[in-house]
Amino acid sequence: MPPRGRPTSPEARARARALAGRLRALDGGAARALAAARALAALEAAEAAAVVAALVDLATRGDPVAVVAVVQALDRGAVPYEHRASLYQAATARGLAEVAALLLAPAPRIAWAPPPDKPDPRLARLTLGHKKAMARSDRDPDLLARLAAEGEPVVVRELLRNPRLTEDFAVRLAARRPCRPETLRCLYEDRRWRTRPRVAAALAHNPYAETEIALKLLPALPAKDLPRLAEDGAVHALVRAAAIRLLELRGGPPRGGEGGET
Repeated sequence: MPPRGRPTSPEARARARALAGRLRALDGGAARALAAARALAALEAAEAAAVVAALVDLATRGDPVAVVAVVQALDRGAVPYEHRASLYQAATARGLAEVAALLLAPAPRIAWAPPPDKPDPRLARLTLGHKKAMARSDRDPDLLARLAAEGEPVVVRELLRNPRLTEDFAVRLAARRPCRPETLRCLYEDRRWRTRPRVAAALAHNPYAETEIALKLLPALPAKDLPRLAEDGAVHALVRAAAIRLLELRGGPPRGGEGGET
């Protein structure tokens, strides 16, 4: 990532605070994402980059609502490709790497390959429909764990809706290695779980997760999680660099952490 750019202007910080206030007043993530997309589209790319940088700064100070809405707007394609490209160029030119990171989509740090193990004999005889039905409503923790371990994304989506699923279970699933990137994306896209700091941190640390997921989760993570990410040699170098950048915004980089490839 390029060196840290100049601090954002008072005007950009004022716009960011006003936008954050408007977004907090809205009910629901979809409404906030749409409003964030409209706000970004109304600004020139350089102004938008400065405002997003100020929103990231707000997130590092404990107010992540607005930057989460921006991330969701980018994920859902609510911001047109041309504007995202211009935003990335403006952020790069100004050295706002924390903004550029939200627009990157590198491959996972480790590519997933189907394991050589034989299929679970208990699940092999079941149809996909049966698995989805059990994932939604079954109470048996052993069966739910087997379904999670199998990692079929369409089944995992149903599993995450099971009201009996605990946060500890979701954290274990987010940390599972090896794991299909599509399975980990199910957690990222699930509103119930993606906002849980422990789940988000486990996803960010998982080298099988799409790197863009980790980069977009970082601004909203608690400060205590960033030093470990900055020094985790298993994650993508861009994730380590982004963690260091956010630590700089919060008062200083981790000891001995440089964010380079090992």
